[in-house]
Amino acid sequence: MPIDLRGILEPAHTAVLVIECQVGVLGEDSPVAELARSVREGPLVPTLSRFLGAARAAGARVYPCTVEPGASDSLANSPLGARTRGRGGVAGAILPELGPDPRDVVAPRDHGLTIFHETDLDARLRSAGIRTVVLTGVSVNIAITGAAIEAVNRGYTVVIPTDCVAGFPPSFASDALRFSLRNLAYLSTAEQICAAWK
Repeated sequence: MPIDLRGILEPAHTAVLVIECQVGVLGEDSPVAELARSVREGPLVPTLSRFLGAARAAGARVYPCTVEPGASDSLANSPLGARTRGRGGVAGAILPELGPDPRDVVAPRDHGLTIFHETDLDARLRSAGIRTVVLTGVSVNIAITGAAIEAVNRGYTVVIPTDCVAGFPPSFASDALRFSLRNLAYLSTAEQICAAWK
């Protein structure tokens, strides 16, 4: 049954979390090259750019959730961490098409795989009165899925605009949204969410 997102997405208590949309993650020298290439060749960045503009205009808060240089050094116990270990400033700046805007609140992470793990993001969101988080960025493979689980565990309502996230291969991302994430988050599109804000 379709759900009316207008109440859930009231801008005063909604935050858009932009996960790892950084030059070092999605640029030419990315350690996750296939994902980065897929994102650069697809519509994610322009779609997300327009969506963030609409979110800011509506009064929703935008939180670029960045992974900081050296974070992968804490993840040597995982295959991803092993591949990226020692790359120093791999994360880099936020993609210029996405900001940050002066109104945004950058939420950095210097270790771990997910945005809530041992960071002050939860405290920042609660102090701002946030009850709903909109997850955007990369990747559905790990970071988006992890963020959805952690947000639900902390009592937030989660919404995912499916055209503002990506994973690799794209078929996996589609299946993960359809079969797993739909049980954790309300799936929507950028256009539908913007319509709710109007």
